[in-house]
Amino acid sequence: MKKERRQELKENELAEILARWYAKIAPHSQKILIAVLVIVIVYLGWTIWSRWAAAVENEAWQALHAAMESGAAADYETVAERFPRTNAGYWAQLLAADTHLQIGCRQILVNKADGAQELRKALDGYLAVRNVTISPLFQQRVLWGLGRAYEALSGTREGQGELDRAMTAYRELVQRWPDGPFSSIAKRRLESLEKSETREFYDALAAYEPVRPSVQPPSGIIDFGPSSLPTPPVQPSSGDETGAAPASDTKPGEQVVQEKSETSPPSEPTVEMPLPDVNAPISETDQGQGEEKASEPKADSGEDKLDS
Repeated sequence: MKKERRQELKENELAEILARWYAKIAPHSQKILIAVLVIVIVYLGWTIWSRWAAAVENEAWQALHAAMESGAAADYETVAERFPRTNAGYWAQLLAADTHLQIGCRQILVNKADGAQELRKALDGYLAVRNVTISPLFQQRVLWGLGRAYEALSGTREGQGELDRAMTAYRELVQRWPDGPFSSIAKRRLESLEKSETREFYDALAAYEPVRPSVQPPSGIIDFGPSSLPTPPVQPSSGDETGAAPASDTKPGEQVVQEKSETSPPSEPTVEMPLPDVNAPISETDQGQGEEKASEPKADSGEDKLDS
C-alpha cells in the first residue's frame, strides 16, 4: 500500500508540473506552433537545396575534368560561366587565367600586340578570383599567378609600374604563407626583381619588337630572366623586302649552270664547268656561232629519229 501511495503522489506531482507549464504555454501556443512549422520547412528546404547544390557541384567538377583534357582557355571559361559560385567554377576561372598567361609569355616574343592581349586576359582572370577564399592553396595560386602576370606585362609597352605590383603580390604570398609551396619561388622572384639588371632586361624586352610576327612562339616554359631575351633577327636587305630578285651581272648561260649545280643531289659529285669571262664583250660573229652550235644537236636528234 505504501508503494502504491508513493506512486500516486509522484504521478500527481508530475501532473501538476505539466499543468502549470501548459497554463504558461497556452496563451502562446499558436506562436509556438508557427515556429515549429517554420523550423520544419527550413529544415526541408535546406535538405533539398543541399542535395541540389551537391548535384550541381558534381556536374561542375565533371565538366572541369573534361575541359582539362583539351587544356583550352575557352573551355575553362565555359565551365566558369556555366557553374558560377561553385568551387569547380572558381578553379576553372583560375586555370583559364593560367592558360592565358602561358600563351601571352610566348606571344610577346613573336607578336607584342597579341601577347599583351593574352596577358591582360590572364590579369583580369586572376583579379576576378582575387577575393575568393575556398582554400589556402587556391589563394596562393591566385597570388602567384597575379605576380607572374604583372611581371610578364612589364615586358610590353603597355606595362606601367607592373614590376612594383608583381613584387607586392610576391611579398604578400611570402608573408601570409611563409611555409607554403610557392613561398620559396616567390622569394627568388623578389630577390631577382630587386636587381638592376633584371629591370634593365624588362626595359629591353619592352623595347624589343619582333620583325616577323607570323613566326610560331617557342614551346615550353618561358623563364623570366636576361637569358630568355631572344636575339633580334637580321634585317632583310632592300631587295628581300620588296620581293624583287637582286640584280646580278651573270649572264643567262651562267645562271642556268649555277641553278643546276645548286639543285644537284648531294651524293653526286659536282662538276665544275668553265664559264666564259663575264666582263669580255661578245661579238656578233661569236653570238652567231653560238646559235649555230646550239641548233646542231636538234638537227642530229631529228636525223637519228628518221634513221630509226
